[in-house]
Amino acid sequence: MNKTKRGDKLVIGTALGVLAGRECRLLQQALAARKGRHTGIHATRRACRRLRSLLAFFQSPYDQQQTTALDKLLRQLVHGFSDLRDAHVAIRTARLLANSHEATLTPALIDLLENRSKALLETALENDPEWRRRSRKAERITKALEALNWQAITLPIAKEALKRSVKRMKKTHHIVQQCRTNDAFHRWRRRARQVRYQLAFLGKAHRMAGTKKSDARRYDARIKRLDLIIDRLGWRQDFQIFLAMLDTLPPSEEVATLREELTRKSTALRTH
Repeated sequence: MNKTKRGDKLVIGTALGVLAGRECRLLQQALAARKGRHTGIHATRRACRRLRSLLAFFQSPYDQQQTTALDKLLRQLVHGFSDLRDAHVAIRTARLLANSHEATLTPALIDLLENRSKALLETALENDPEWRRRSRKAERITKALEALNWQAITLPIAKEALKRSVKRMKKTHHIVQQCRTNDAFHRWRRRARQVRYQLAFLGKAHRMAGTKKSDARRYDARIKRLDLIIDRLGWRQDFQIFLAMLDTLPPSEEVATLREELTRKSTALRTH
């Protein structure tokens, strides 16, 4: 990334570019990991989401032509792992429910979920051995990000982009209050997470640029409040993913009983 400086400190835009470079390296490392595949998948998706939040700081029509294409590539990487993520989340949620005694989950049911997750992972690795195709895409994304004019992002531009993200998040929250559908809750979480990422990056950029510490502290306080919302919505989403995954299992009385039990819990979630 371009490292133009003002005095001996990085300007905000250049600092954001440096942070984007770090995320690109984390993305490539996650895809290259051979152990803990699901940990790598989680890290890959997270790095892509963070990079998308950084791209949202660009404002000019010229920049947006470039960033729109990059955003699409990052979305493809995220969505390409969605089925694997969902299958793994279903196992984790099943274990949490079993350990908390909130549902009757037998070892046999958890084995079914684990076998499904394993089969999906094996098929995905057959189609893209060692994630080489995805890694090449990540390399192209990295080079394109390095070529962006990060210096063009001034502090007022960055704050305006953040304000726009906050407005979209609040609009989605209003929709959730009206319709309370799973899709609306999921969209609210995605937009809250983008605001959280942007706040974190701006806080780091402020520190790197040597601006007032009070600015970074304000971002930190807002992040803590958002984390509570995101975590609550995350559990809600994981629970819905688990319910959907149950429908993919071979029909049995055991699955039907559990599904009925958890549907009641899902109804309770929709009222909170």
